[in-house]
Amino acid sequence: MPLQRFRPVSGRCKLCDGSLEIAVANQEPEPSECPKCGQAIERAPNLSAPVAKILKKPSSSDAKSAGFQVYKRLGKGEYEKQ
Repeated sequence: MPLQRFRPVSGRCKLCDGSLEIAVANQEPEPSECPKCGQAIERAPNLSAPVAKILKKPSSSDAKSAGFQVYKRLGKGEYEKQ
């Protein structure tokens, strides 16, 4: 059963500290009140971090201007400093 994050509708509570995680099965309905304080609860928003999207492939000049050392591959195991 996955954990789902909930929060009291009326705001912060000293008993449940403003948020709680409850294991809810996919078939079960979501709980409507907090098991600790009895207040009405709602699902809290997801707090995952945004994913960075790279729109273009960085060029060697971009890498050099950012302070990286750029090498060119000559052959198997051989590289040349640019």
